[in-house]
Amino acid sequence: MLQRLKLFKERHPFTALMLIAIAVRIVVVACVQGYGSNHEVQHTTLFLGFVDKIKEIFGIGQTLSAKFISRSLYALVSLFTVSMVYRICDLTSNKQNAWLLALIPAFSCIMPSFGIIENASAFLGLPLMLYGANVVLRQEVLRQNNRNDNVHRTSFLIAGIMLGLGVGVWYESVFVVFSILLILCIRRNYKGALMTFIGVLISIVALGLLLWALGVNPLKYIQL
Repeated sequence: MLQRLKLFKERHPFTALMLIAIAVRIVVVACVQGYGSNHEVQHTTLFLGFVDKIKEIFGIGQTLSAKFISRSLYALVSLFTVSMVYRICDLTSNKQNAWLLALIPAFSCIMPSFGIIENASAFLGLPLMLYGANVVLRQEVLRQNNRNDNVHRTSFLIAGIMLGLGVGVWYESVFVVFSILLILCIRRNYKGALMTFIGVLISIVALGLLLWALGVNPLKYIQL
Protein backbone atom coordinates (compact mmCIF):
# COMPACT_ATOMS: atom_id res chain seq x y z
CA MET A 1 0.00 0.00 0.00
CA LEU A 2 2.76 2.42 0.97
CA GLN A 3 4.67 1.50 -2.16
CA ARG A 4 1.62 2.32 -4.30
CA LEU A 5 1.20 5.67 -2.59
CA LYS A 6 4.86 6.48 -3.10
CA LEU A 7 4.61 5.51 -6.77
CA PHE A 8 1.51 7.67 -7.20
CA LYS A 9 3.30 10.60 -5.57
CA GLU A 10 6.29 10.21 -7.88
CA ARG A 11 4.12 10.02 -10.99
CA HIS A 12 1.61 12.70 -9.98
CA PRO A 13 3.32 14.98 -7.41
CA PHE A 14 0.94 17.93 -7.83
CA THR A 15 -2.19 15.77 -7.57
CA ALA A 16 -0.81 14.03 -4.49
CA LEU A 17 -0.03 17.37 -2.87
CA MET A 18 -3.50 18.77 -3.50
CA LEU A 19 -5.20 15.59 -2.23
CA ILE A 20 -3.26 15.94 1.02
CA ALA A 21 -4.18 19.63 1.30
CA ILE A 22 -7.85 18.88 0.58
CA ALA A 23 -7.97 16.12 3.22
CA VAL A 24 -6.45 18.42 5.83
CA ARG A 25 -8.94 21.18 5.07
CA ILE A 26 -11.96 18.89 5.15
CA VAL A 27 -11.02 17.91 8.70
CA VAL A 28 -10.40 21.50 9.73
CA VAL A 29 -13.59 22.90 8.20
CA ALA A 30 -15.64 20.20 9.92
CA CYS A 31 -13.93 20.29 13.33
CA VAL A 32 -12.30 23.69 13.95
CA GLN A 33 -14.95 26.34 14.59
CA GLY A 34 -12.43 29.20 14.67
CA TYR A 35 -11.07 28.39 11.21
CA GLY A 36 -11.58 31.26 8.84
CA SER A 37 -12.44 33.70 11.60
CA ASN A 38 -10.87 37.09 12.04
CA HIS A 39 -10.57 38.50 15.54
CA GLU A 40 -8.74 41.69 14.70
CA VAL A 41 -9.98 44.95 13.18
CA GLN A 42 -9.58 44.72 9.43
CA HIS A 43 -7.25 46.96 7.51
CA THR A 44 -9.11 49.52 5.45
CA THR A 45 -8.73 48.29 1.88
CA LEU A 46 -10.75 48.68 -1.29
CA PHE A 47 -11.83 45.06 -1.02
CA LEU A 48 -13.56 45.70 2.30
CA GLY A 49 -15.81 48.17 0.51
CA PHE A 50 -17.22 45.26 -1.49
CA VAL A 51 -17.45 43.06 1.61
CA ASP A 52 -19.38 45.71 3.55
CA LYS A 53 -21.74 46.31 0.64
CA ILE A 54 -22.40 42.58 0.06
CA LYS A 55 -23.14 42.05 3.76
CA GLU A 56 -25.53 44.97 3.67
CA ILE A 57 -27.33 43.75 0.53
CA PHE A 58 -27.72 40.10 1.58
CA GLY A 59 -27.98 40.68 5.32
CA ILE A 60 -25.14 38.31 6.11
CA GLY A 61 -24.63 37.92 9.85
CA GLN A 62 -22.81 35.55 12.19
CA THR A 63 -25.15 32.58 11.84
CA LEU A 64 -23.87 29.01 12.00
CA SER A 65 -24.42 28.46 8.29
CA ALA A 66 -22.60 31.71 7.44
CA LYS A 67 -19.62 30.64 9.54
CA PHE A 68 -19.52 27.23 7.84
CA ILE A 69 -19.60 28.90 4.42
CA SER A 70 -16.82 31.23 5.54
CA ARG A 71 -14.65 28.30 6.65
CA SER A 72 -15.29 26.51 3.35
CA LEU A 73 -14.35 29.57 1.30
CA TYR A 74 -11.15 30.00 3.31
CA ALA A 75 -10.29 26.37 2.59
CA LEU A 76 -10.84 26.83 -1.16
CA VAL A 77 -8.75 30.00 -1.30
CA SER A 78 -5.93 28.38 0.66
CA LEU A 79 -5.86 25.48 -1.83
CA PHE A 80 -5.12 27.98 -4.58
CA THR A 81 -2.27 29.37 -2.50
CA VAL A 82 -0.78 25.89 -2.05
CA SER A 83 -0.99 25.41 -5.82
CA MET A 84 0.82 28.69 -6.51
CA VAL A 85 3.60 27.90 -4.02
CA TYR A 86 4.19 24.59 -5.79
CA ARG A 87 4.23 26.13 -9.26
CA ILE A 88 6.58 28.97 -8.31
CA CYS A 89 9.02 26.59 -6.61
CA ASP A 90 8.83 24.26 -9.62
CA LEU A 91 9.92 27.13 -11.87
CA THR A 92 12.83 28.13 -9.65
CA SER A 93 14.00 24.65 -8.58
CA ASN A 94 12.58 21.19 -9.38
CA LYS A 95 9.44 19.16 -8.72
CA GLN A 96 10.87 17.35 -5.69
CA ASN A 97 11.84 20.57 -3.90
CA ALA A 98 8.58 22.19 -4.96
CA TRP A 99 6.59 19.31 -3.46
CA LEU A 100 8.46 19.46 -0.16
CA LEU A 101 8.18 23.24 0.16
CA ALA A 102 4.48 23.21 -0.75
CA LEU A 103 3.82 20.81 2.13
CA ILE A 104 4.40 23.75 4.50
CA PRO A 105 1.30 25.73 3.42
CA ALA A 106 -0.57 22.45 2.94
CA PHE A 107 -0.24 21.63 6.66
CA SER A 108 0.59 24.91 8.39
CA CYS A 109 -1.92 26.29 10.89
CA ILE A 110 -0.37 29.76 11.24
CA MET A 111 0.52 30.86 7.71
CA PRO A 112 -1.98 32.88 5.63
CA SER A 113 -2.13 30.00 3.19
CA PHE A 114 -3.93 27.92 5.81
CA GLY A 115 -6.42 30.52 6.97
CA ILE A 116 -6.12 30.82 10.76
CA ILE A 117 -4.70 34.33 10.79
CA GLU A 118 -5.53 37.69 12.29
CA ASN A 119 -5.70 39.57 9.01
CA ALA A 120 -8.16 38.24 6.44
CA SER A 121 -7.04 40.89 3.95
CA ALA A 122 -3.56 39.33 3.81
CA PHE A 123 -5.08 35.88 3.45
CA LEU A 124 -7.25 36.88 0.50
CA GLY A 125 -4.61 39.06 -1.13
CA LEU A 126 -1.81 36.51 -0.99
CA PRO A 127 -3.17 34.16 -3.72
CA LEU A 128 -3.61 37.12 -6.09
CA MET A 129 -0.04 38.27 -5.49
CA LEU A 130 1.31 34.74 -5.92
CA TYR A 131 -0.60 34.26 -9.17
CA GLY A 132 0.70 37.51 -10.61
CA ALA A 133 4.25 36.69 -9.51
CA ASN A 134 3.94 33.22 -11.01
CA VAL A 135 2.92 34.61 -14.42
CA VAL A 136 5.80 37.11 -14.41
CA LEU A 137 8.31 34.48 -13.33
CA ARG A 138 7.13 32.01 -15.95
CA GLN A 139 7.53 34.60 -18.71
CA GLU A 140 11.01 35.49 -17.48
CA VAL A 141 12.04 31.83 -17.46
CA LEU A 142 10.75 31.39 -21.01
CA ARG A 143 12.51 34.56 -22.12
CA GLN A 144 15.78 33.43 -20.58
CA ASN A 145 15.60 29.92 -22.04
CA ASN A 146 14.74 31.20 -25.50
CA ARG A 147 17.27 34.03 -25.22
CA ASN A 148 14.71 36.21 -26.87
CA ASP A 149 13.67 39.70 -25.80
CA ASN A 150 10.18 39.35 -27.26
CA VAL A 151 7.57 39.92 -24.58
CA HIS A 152 4.16 38.30 -24.31
CA ARG A 153 2.47 41.57 -23.46
CA THR A 154 -0.88 39.96 -22.67
CA SER A 155 0.68 37.72 -19.99
CA PHE A 156 2.35 40.65 -18.24
CA LEU A 157 -0.87 42.65 -18.48
CA ILE A 158 -2.82 39.81 -16.83
CA ALA A 159 -0.12 39.54 -14.16
CA GLY A 160 -0.43 43.26 -13.49
CA ILE A 161 -4.22 43.03 -13.21
CA MET A 162 -3.91 40.25 -10.63
CA LEU A 163 -1.25 42.17 -8.71
CA GLY A 164 -3.47 45.25 -8.77
CA LEU A 165 -6.37 43.24 -7.36
CA GLY A 166 -3.99 41.99 -4.68
CA VAL A 167 -3.17 45.57 -3.73
CA GLY A 168 -6.88 46.40 -3.59
CA VAL A 169 -7.40 43.53 -1.15
CA TRP A 170 -4.17 43.83 0.82
CA TYR A 171 -2.67 47.30 0.45
CA GLU A 172 0.68 46.44 2.08
CA SER A 173 1.40 44.20 -0.91
CA VAL A 174 2.09 47.33 -2.98
CA PHE A 175 5.71 46.85 -1.88
CA VAL A 176 5.68 43.42 -3.53
CA VAL A 177 4.49 45.05 -6.76
CA PHE A 178 7.26 47.65 -6.58
CA SER A 179 9.79 44.85 -6.06
CA ILE A 180 8.54 42.92 -9.10
CA LEU A 181 8.66 46.03 -11.29
CA LEU A 182 12.16 46.85 -10.04
CA ILE A 183 13.41 43.33 -10.75
CA LEU A 184 11.97 43.45 -14.28
CA CYS A 185 13.74 46.77 -14.89
CA ILE A 186 17.03 45.42 -13.50
CA ARG A 187 16.68 42.48 -15.91
CA ARG A 188 16.09 45.06 -18.67
CA ASN A 189 12.63 43.78 -19.43
CA TYR A 190 11.21 47.27 -19.69
CA LYS A 191 8.27 46.25 -21.87
CA GLY A 192 7.23 43.62 -19.35
CA ALA A 193 7.54 46.11 -16.49
CA LEU A 194 5.45 48.67 -18.38
CA MET A 195 2.67 46.21 -19.22
CA THR A 196 2.63 44.92 -15.63
CA PHE A 197 2.37 48.48 -14.32
CA ILE A 198 -0.49 49.24 -16.72
CA GLY A 199 -2.32 46.13 -15.51
CA VAL A 200 -1.92 47.24 -11.89
CA LEU A 201 -3.38 50.65 -12.69
CA ILE A 202 -6.30 49.09 -14.58
CA SER A 203 -7.27 46.98 -11.55
CA ILE A 204 -7.02 49.77 -8.99
CA VAL A 205 -8.93 52.27 -11.15
CA ALA A 206 -11.60 49.67 -11.96
CA LEU A 207 -12.05 48.82 -8.27
CA GLY A 208 -12.38 52.49 -7.39
CA LEU A 209 -14.95 53.17 -10.13
CA LEU A 210 -16.98 50.10 -9.20
CA LEU A 211 -17.08 51.22 -5.58
CA TRP A 212 -18.32 54.65 -6.64
CA ALA A 213 -21.02 52.94 -8.72
CA LEU A 214 -22.10 50.94 -5.66
CA GLY A 215 -22.38 54.14 -3.65
CA VAL A 216 -19.27 53.50 -1.56
CA ASN A 217 -16.58 56.15 -1.20
CA PRO A 218 -13.32 54.37 -2.11
CA LEU A 219 -11.16 57.10 -0.53
CA LYS A 220 -11.99 55.94 3.00
CA TYR A 221 -10.58 52.50 2.14
CA ILE A 222 -7.27 53.94 0.92
CA GLN A 223 -5.36 54.87 4.05
CA LEU A 224 -2.45 53.56 6.08
